Amino acid sequence: MRGHVSSCHKDNYCKMISPTASTASESADTEEAASQAKKGTLEAILPRITTSQRKELHRRITLWLVRRKRPLTLPENDSEFRDIFDFIFAGGYVPPTYKLVMQQMLELSSEGKENVRSAMDLLEREVISPSLAGDIWSEGGISIFGVLTYWIDVEFTLFERLVSAIPFSAVRHTASEIQSATKKACSDMHIGLYREDLALGDGVDTVDESVHCTISDNASNIISGWDCFFDGYECCNHTLALIVKAFLEHPDIQGVFKKLRGMTTHFNHSVIGGKLLNDCQKRHNMNVTKPPHQDNDTRTGWGGACKQATWYMRYQVVIQMYDIENPVNASTAVPNPDGSVYKDHRLDLLEWYIVKESAYFLTYVMNASNILQGTTKYPTASLILPVLGKVAHYAEATTPLLKFENAPVEITNESVIHGRKLLLTDFISRYFNGLQDCKLEDWCIATVLDPRYKHFTFHCG
Repeated sequence: MRGHVSSCHKDNYCKMISPTASTASESADTEEAASQAKKGTLEAILPRITTSQRKELHRRITLWLVRRKRPLTLPENDSEFRDIFDFIFAGGYVPPTYKLVMQQMLELSSEGKENVRSAMDLLEREVISPSLAGDIWSEGGISIFGVLTYWIDVEFTLFERLVSAIPFSAVRHTASEIQSATKKACSDMHIGLYREDLALGDGVDTVDESVHCTISDNASNIISGWDCFFDGYECCNHTLALIVKAFLEHPDIQGVFKKLRGMTTHFNHSVIGGKLLNDCQKRHNMNVTKPPHQDNDTRTGWGGACKQATWYMRYQVVIQMYDIENPVNASTAVPNPDGSVYKDHRLDLLEWYIVKESAYFLTYVMNASNILQGTTKYPTASLILPVLGKVAHYAEATTPLLKFENAPVEITNESVIHGRKLLLTDFISRYFNGLQDCKLEDWCIATVLDPRYKHFTFHCG
């Protein structure tokens, strides 16, 4: 900044460094401060913070806490956080307490619900039926049933809104509970009308006819709970995760990924092992990192397995040098929580080939999964068939050549080739043999109508 001022604003720079200018400035500041002090009010020193401004500051802090996933007690308990505002406003503003943060969250929630209701009322006037997507998330003893609504406007732009995040910890995750919770949440957001009158044995239910279609995972409870709606689809990404399971459960591949988990636990659990690994990485001029963990549930956490295999593929030389240079540490280091030691998880040359070629193949499937996840701007129905076709192509055992980081790679390991065959068999069974014709037709229509494909020729078979 000093160099910029001295080169581009020379006159101002000279005035700033002039002793007389500095003295005059300090004298003026002193006189001004004395004048303000005589007035004896905070308003004379700082602009007055109105009630509406204070509330808006509370609101913005609350939004920051939620979006950045910070503790809601932070403004009240973090002294450094409070000191920042105390310095800026000279005591004229105090960050909100936990109670005020919760109050702001409730107000923001009410505003959000009203915005969703207004959007649903507008869709009803335009005779547009929204679609629903839902899932149950459970972690740390807390379970939440989330329901989202989607629709497309005349510009073919995809919109999504949260219908509800329902506490589901104390509720049995049965089809009937899921159906009832969904309809109540939809009715509250003006997506149809649902009212139960148990005393009279009568009620109103127009939610079914107000929903265009539903998207969910492959869990039987949510599929059964949502079978009341006119049309329902299973999430293609969840189905793809189940298909990858066929590849990862090949006996040879499964054994290799179990060893990768054991090695990863060693490097993250043993302080000495982690330090020696970092030293090897430095000697080979490679980034100092530790291998990422993979989820034990390969049905939904296979992305972690892909990232882990890719990491070991890149650092194969480092790991092999670690094995050579630290033979004693391999058996004497701190055991893993399951009682195993590092030497129990060492890979032989054939297993390294499985790691490398599995990483190549799973990267292709991961790219397809990322595309199917889509964005919040455009619908993904027209992408399903082209993406699935590409996955099927690379899963065929007669397609040996892949491209990894713009370099051709040939899959030669028999275990990986057989794993690809298992994946392809399950792929065809789940996506095509077990799929209703009407759903496949919807994908075909969406693909043909997508203007991004107007210069492409589609082939049957």
